[in-house]
Amino acid sequence: MIPFKKLASLFIRTFSKPVANLIKRYALNNSNNRSLGRRIVRNGFIFLGNRYHALDVYLDRVSIGQSNQQFFIKPLTDETAFLKGTDLFSDVFIYICVLGLPLYEIIRQSNESALKEAIYDDKLHKLSKEVEELELIESKIKEKQLELAQLDKILIEQISQTNHEFQQQLAKHLN
Repeated sequence: MIPFKKLASLFIRTFSKPVANLIKRYALNNSNNRSLGRRIVRNGFIFLGNRYHALDVYLDRVSIGQSNQQFFIKPLTDETAFLKGTDLFSDVFIYICVLGLPLYEIIRQSNESALKEAIYDDKLHKLSKEVEELELIESKIKEKQLELAQLDKILIEQISQTNHEFQQQLAKHLN
């Protein structure tokens, strides 16, 4: 059987970087278009680039011990922020593809194994119930066998006693 999910995962991981670069080039080439959708995408990348720049500057200042000081982070120009935003988006897209698909597979396999384990536990529980029922039936059979053995002894004693009495009566009649 061909593992289609693994092949699809490999396909997505292989082509995630080119797709990210394609999205980046598309955004760069169509940055002057005035349609609403492209303006929203462009402004989103600019916002993402400025946020990323602010985080980067903040982390730099924290690393050199200036975290308790108030400071102003000058926003980048639209083109620079746009480039930083598209770079960040393409990197995040690649990492989501590279890390997300194996994580999805791990979670899926974990859920499948938990389901199998639950099924096996259920089967084991049913089998243990059946074993208990069979043990109960076996103990009842042993009790009945003991009762039959006692009745058999009593019957043999009665037969032997009846036989003995019959022989005595026969001996009386013959004498």
